[in-house]
Amino acid sequence: MRALPLAVVSLLISAAADGAAPDAAFVPWKIHRAGEVLAASPLILYWVPASSDDFRHSDLLTSRVLASYAAQCVALEVVTSDDAAMLVKLAIDGPPPAAVLVDAWGVVVGKVKGSRGSLRAIDVEKMMREAMHAREESLNADLDDAPKKIGAGDRDLAVAIYRRVWMQRCVFPRHGREAERAMKKLGVDVVAEK
Repeated sequence: MRALPLAVVSLLISAAADGAAPDAAFVPWKIHRAGEVLAASPLILYWVPASSDDFRHSDLLTSRVLASYAAQCVALEVVTSDDAAMLVKLAIDGPPPAAVLVDAWGVVVGKVKGSRGSLRAIDVEKMMREAMHAREESLNADLDDAPKKIGAGDRDLAVAIYRRVWMQRCVFPRHGREAERAMKKLGVDVVAEK
């Protein structure tokens, strides 16, 4: 699939939104250009459409659920099916379409493949909900574990755990605030981290 100019993408999304259901929302997808640096975000959802036609007619353009993740600092990027280097990075081992959720460190957090040349928004939304829930549970475990590390005398490891949780504050604000309070109690200058 050849990369589309941003103006064309905007027109296509507008046209899709005109015919969309009333509960539909514009999803702010960004086209990832081959060779571009990965997005600086705690979580990035990459969508690899099967073709230009798949892109133009997909309900991933107007998913209210996916649009809400953009407000939670999840970057949303479209990767063209001819960007071989990105397909390898995303571990896409079959033909597109597919959607892959990656964290800031490049680790694949969730993945869903399309069938018969299309990828339904409901399947991507389900993958996102499950991945976000698992991530939240992991952060809860980290916040429970860090005080134990302090109790065992490993302050540096506790600070590293709190810092990792705090780095995800945009996606999980409550966890970020809790980690920030804990680091301040330990004398760590959180402002210097920003």
